[in-house]
Amino acid sequence: MNDAYALWQLTRRNLKIFLKDKANIFFSLLAPLIVLALYVLFLGRVQTDGLLASLDGMGVTGAEEAVRAFCDSWMLAGAMSCACITVPLCACNIMITDKTRGISSDLTVSPVSAWVTPCSYFLSVVAAGLTIGMIVLGVCFVWLAASGSWMLSAGDAFACVGTLVLSVISSSTLLVLIVGFFRSEGAFTALNVILGTVIGFLIGAYMPITYFPKAVQTITLFIPGSYTAGLFRNFFMGGAVENIAVTLSKEFAAALEQEFSLTFDFFGLELGIPVMAAVLAVAAVLFAGLNVLAAVLRARRT
Repeated sequence: MNDAYALWQLTRRNLKIFLKDKANIFFSLLAPLIVLALYVLFLGRVQTDGLLASLDGMGVTGAEEAVRAFCDSWMLAGAMSCACITVPLCACNIMITDKTRGISSDLTVSPVSAWVTPCSYFLSVVAAGLTIGMIVLGVCFVWLAASGSWMLSAGDAFACVGTLVLSVISSSTLLVLIVGFFRSEGAFTALNVILGTVIGFLIGAYMPITYFPKAVQTITLFIPGSYTAGLFRNFFMGGAVENIAVTLSKEFAAALEQEFSLTFDFFGLELGIPVMAAVLAVAAVLFAGLNVLAAVLRARRT
């Protein structure tokens, strides 16, 4: 069998299995849904009221629309950041299912090259992340437009798409590497639950990272997902911050950029958009290399 054709068929098969499992798709979107629910139920009101109170203290009134647009953009940036991690993680479930059912062993002795099967898993995880991620991003854009909070330029919108692609590839390389060491569905479920629960906190999706203790803030600097969140925040919130700077106060806008982590303080060095993107790209290359190494070591053991 031609390796390229086998790769296509296996990737297609893995993706179809993921998309047909409605429960798996729901749980992959659970973290973004939690962000949305928390925002709608109380976080949105708390944040909006807090910012308006700060502006009132500065003698600035009539800022409800600008502040609401800022808060809406922050919430959606967090939801997208979570989706770029949780969707690829749930898509990795096919790797565990194939192992427990013995399908992986059958594929190992099939007449295709050894690299085809692990590569098909990776490509299907990326495809699942991009497919669901694009749907979530579309919903985010509709939300902003319908609520009157749309302040993105065309460049910002395309940058969000680029961030989605880069983030899904980066997170997929890491998650496929980690899940490759799991052998049971129980262990994978535990990973899914734990990561899905804490990832929103660690990347600042539920609340700004600056609200955390200094030790936790330091830990977030070494989590690739934090830079995904940073990029999405810049592109979703950039127009809202500029609007606040022009119509309300430049000082207040600058304070918001710092408080809501539009940049990162990496031990005194400020990291902006180019560095965040570079971190994700380097992480993708690094973890891809480790995946290749792990695949080679597994092949030698068999």
